[in-house]
Parts: sequence; C-alpha cells; structure tokens
Amino acid sequence: MTMKFSKKGVSIGLALIVILSIFSVTIFYISDYYKREQKLEKEKGKTYGEGFFIIKKEFNFSEPTIKVNNGYSNVYVKEANLYSINDGRPVVPVNLTVVELPFGSKIINVNYEHSEPKEISLSNKLSFGSCSTLTGMDKDIYSKNIFYPEEWVSYHTGGGLSNGVHKTFFVLRVNPVRYNSFYDKLQFIQNIKVEIVYKEPDAPLLSDKHENDLLIIAPLEFTKTLEPLAEHKNKLGVETKIVGLDEIYKQSIGRDDQEKIKYYIKSAVENWGTKYVLLVGGIRGQSSKWNLPVRYSHVLIPEGTQEVIEPEFISDLYYADIYDSEGGFSSWDSNDNGVFAEWEKGYKDKMDLYPDVYLGRLPCRNKREVKIMVDKIINYEKNKASDDWFKRIILISGDHWDDPDHITEGVLIMEKASEIMSDFEPVKLYATEENKLLVRDINKALNKGAGFAYFCGHGSSTAWGIHYPPDAQGWAPTLTRLGVIPFYLPMYMNFLRNKNKLPVTIVGGCLNGKFDISLSKNLKKGKLSLSGKCWAWKLTSKKGGGSIATIANSGLGTHAMGDADHNSVNDYLEVLDGWLELKFLQLYAKEHSKILGMNHGQAITEYLNRFLGSNDEMDAKMVQQWILFGDPSLIIGGYG
Repeated sequence: MTMKFSKKGVSIGLALIVILSIFSVTIFYISDYYKREQKLEKEKGKTYGEGFFIIKKEFNFSEPTIKVNNGYSNVYVKEANLYSINDGRPVVPVNLTVVELPFGSKIINVNYEHSEPKEISLSNKLSFGSCSTLTGMDKDIYSKNIFYPEEWVSYHTGGGLSNGVHKTFFVLRVNPVRYNSFYDKLQFIQNIKVEIVYKEPDAPLLSDKHENDLLIIAPLEFTKTLEPLAEHKNKLGVETKIVGLDEIYKQSIGRDDQEKIKYYIKSAVENWGTKYVLLVGGIRGQSSKWNLPVRYSHVLIPEGTQEVIEPEFISDLYYADIYDSEGGFSSWDSNDNGVFAEWEKGYKDKMDLYPDVYLGRLPCRNKREVKIMVDKIINYEKNKASDDWFKRIILISGDHWDDPDHITEGVLIMEKASEIMSDFEPVKLYATEENKLLVRDINKALNKGAGFAYFCGHGSSTAWGIHYPPDAQGWAPTLTRLGVIPFYLPMYMNFLRNKNKLPVTIVGGCLNGKFDISLSKNLKKGKLSLSGKCWAWKLTSKKGGGSIATIANSGLGTHAMGDADHNSVNDYLEVLDGWLELKFLQLYAKEHSKILGMNHGQAITEYLNRFLGSNDEMDAKMVQQWILFGDPSLIIGGYG
C-alpha cells in the first residue's frame, strides 16, 4: 500500500523535527553543563543560575576485604567511615558525608554515575546487627533475592541547629558494596560521581534577632515562683521571658494545646530569636491530669527488637523540632489523623527530628517543686564550681547482656567514658565478680559531689539496676552484701545530702524518664508504688542534693550487643543509647561545649546525621525519648 503525504503534513513533520532537534541539543547542553566540575568553597557550590548551586563529589574505593568471623562474613572497604549496624540487617560499609547548607535550602536533584559493578562470591552470610538476645536475621533481607542496600546512593535532609546556628543538613550515604543474601554475592563499585543540585531561599528565613535567649513556659500558677530565676538569668546576660500557658492558649494557633505551644515556640524563634526553651510543668500533683501537656510518639519498634512492644512514649523533642529542612512546619502528623509520630509497617509520618531550639523540662507538680528547682539552678550557676568536687565523674554499671563471649558491656562503656573525661577523676562503682555493688556505695559517692554521674544498665520508671558478670545474673545494687532488696530506688535518694555539689547525670536504661506516673495513675492500673515520681525527676528535684539535671529515656532504651562489624569495639559503645551517651560527654570534654542544652541538642543532631539515613525506627526512637530534665541554658560548672 502506498502512503500519501500532504504538503501541510510534511511541513508540520519538518517543524516537529526541528523543534525536537533544538530540544535535544538544549537537553544535551543542560546535561553537559550539570556535569562540569565545580569547585567548592565550604558548603556552597558555584552558581549556574540565580539561586541555584551545584555540588560535585567523587568517591574512589579500594577492593573490599572479606573476613570470616564466628561463621559470618564481614566486608571491609578502606574508604568507609561508617559500618551500618542495624538490628537483624547485614553490616555493610558506608561512606557518609554531611553538608551544612543555608537554612531553608531545597534539594532539587541528586544524580550519580558509577563504575561497572563487580561481583564477589561469599562462603558465609554477612554478619548482622543485634539489639538484644532476641535478635535474628531480618528475613525480608536474608531470604529474598534482593540487594541490600537497595541503591548505591541515598540521602536525607533535616533542618535544625548546628552549634547554635540554624542550618539545612544534607546527609549523603554512598554504599560501595551491596549484598544479595539469596545468592551470597556482593556487588562492588570502585568509583562513583555524585552531583547535588540545590536552591537557597531568596532571603534568610530567620532574622538575626537577640531579643530573647531563654523562653520559660509554665502554667500561670508557677510564673510568680519562676520570677527569681528569670532575674538571675537576665543578670547573667541570658535574656529571659516567662510566658504563662493561658496566654499561649489564647494567642497561638493549633489543633490542640500541644500544637499551640509548639506554634508559640515557632513564633518566639522567628520574632525574638529564642534559642533555649524551658518547659516547667508535668503531671498535676499526684493526679492523672497535666499542668503542662506532653506529646506521645507512636514509633513502633518491630517485635523481637525490644523486650516488649511499646505502643507510645513521651517525646519532648516534638516541641524542639519546629521546622523541616526547607523551613516548613514539622507537625509530626503528616496524614492529619491526630496520631502523632507514627512509624509502623506500611506508614511513616514525616518527622524532621532535628532540634530547632535547645529544650529541657522541669516536670514540676506543684509550686514547692518549682521553688526547689529555681533555688538549685541559681545557687549552682552563681559561682564557679570548685575543682575538688566538680572534677569527678561517678561511673556506675556492670554486666548488661548474657552474651556468648561474656563481655561486661557496662564496664566497657564506663571505661570509655573515663577515657573521654580524662581531666576528671573517675569514681568507679562496678558490679563485678569480686565486688558487690551496694546502695550505700552510690549514695556515698554522690554525697561527696561530682561534676558528672553516669549510670548505665536497666531501668523502669521507679528503679535502676545492672547485672553481675559473667552471665548477667542477679541484680545490683542491693542494700546488703547478701543481695537483699535489689535496685537503686527513688526512696534511697531521700538520703542524698550533696547540697550544691550537684552532678549532671546521664542514665542509660529503660523508662527512667517516664514522668507520666503518679500515685492515682498507679492505683487505676492496679499498681502499688511508694514513688509518685519517675526515677530521673526524683533525682533532679531532690531538695538539698541529687542532681542539677538528668538525661533519661521516657521509653524503652536500647544498647546493642556483640561486635557485628568486628572492629574490636563492642557495638554497645558504637550505636543507639551508648553512642548518644558518650557523644554528650565528648561534646563537653573534647569540644569544650559547656551549655547543657546545646550539648544535649547537638548530640541528637549528630546522632541523626550519622544514623537516620539507615531508615531504622530505632534511631528515631532513640532521639525522641531522650529527655533533658533540666535548664537547657545552664552553664555546666557554673559561671566564673
């Protein structure tokens, strides 16, 4: 059959060809333009259009080294700066790059090209991470014909404070190796080039205002009692405002009281330049009602990773995480169903998680507790602490896990803390085979005073304890050497008399910061308890002693076990709670950061930069439940 073309059709066809040719040339030109090498100056690339920038990164990797340890393979790449250790997942090398961009920057595109992958056969399965004795291989990875990680490159973004300055974080993860468990094969690349295109905001999203440093939010009945604290702070040059909840609820927008508080903090950041926020209030007395409400997170950890399923837990990080990476409001409820911070199979709320203010809470139940904390903070800060008591760190732990290698994990992390805090005299209170740890040992050490105290073990809302080696048997501390009445209980804190020699305390354990308990709530649940306060708040609010601040978990904490990457450093120190706790100490000792809330917030930021990209629920939970019971603007060791 002969096909006929009209002159009009030919003209249209020729026109289309010309247009497509021009379009192709244009696309080629743009593509070529994107590929040109750009020189970086700090975090900013060279501009190629108004408001647009490009960053180019190139990575070269050495051939992987494979070693077999305890029946599992480990793969090592010289240029990796992280080995991804997640519960049940293969341990793989990662090259991690953190880029700090002007706050509100938007990632337009991330492109990459890599060398031809090479295949390496393994004789054993890759080693996997372990959060507890319950952990096994992740069947979704180990039993399927898939590669892990899925991509050679992944990234996440966040918006928050970096050493007090608002930034947009771009965190790039390059995976030189991917693993297929079904065929026991590795894919490896020697070279990869990554191009990041981003756009800065047309104008700074936050102005450089200094009208307010510290915002204190409290119920109206507490505001008068807090006035001496505000006067003290203002005299020290920390511009401080006290705002009652009644004023916030009237002025602020939001679907509930919690969101109204969060929007008010957002307004304070934007209009006053607020950097620190102190929430004063918690449960009202011993009732089940709140005088300053909390937000519950619903990040659900898969069964078998933690001891039990915990459907919800308190997260004060909700109030600190104001913005996402582009400067939008971080609501933690992206599907608007009224359930916040959801993360379970099939759905995950959008949560930025990076703190935009340094936030602490004093969950005071009445004016008496407010007065106690006001006096403690003023007396602590007004004079520089004497080295004869401050230059001590109390280290309390023992054996955490009944692991095959009989590692005394708690002692390992305490020794590392002692190494980090090398200018401090370590007071070591360890539960060992040779030594019984007693309640009076802990009280005696605390009563002598210390700059820091570090408990690491197991906990509940009203108890803390640790096991004895070698098989994590029995409980310490106890009242007597016969092992009668285990655990360090809130009632023993009544005997603390360290006055103004107050430590900043870090406690590693489950639920020690679960401050939504009260006598009436216990009775409703059929529980009999002698303590109407959680462990961390009891220690902090103790009149005439205790701690000046305590950092604790509101939910189930988790320390890893074993050495999945076989780098001769136990995973107890390298991931999860252990990493956070040590990072806090490191920020003080090595980076000389003496502001309490900044250390707490910066530890969270650096944790997110390092671990959030692995897309593991546990990493979100670690930072959400890590609560600071104390004044975030506090100068550790006082002024002087």
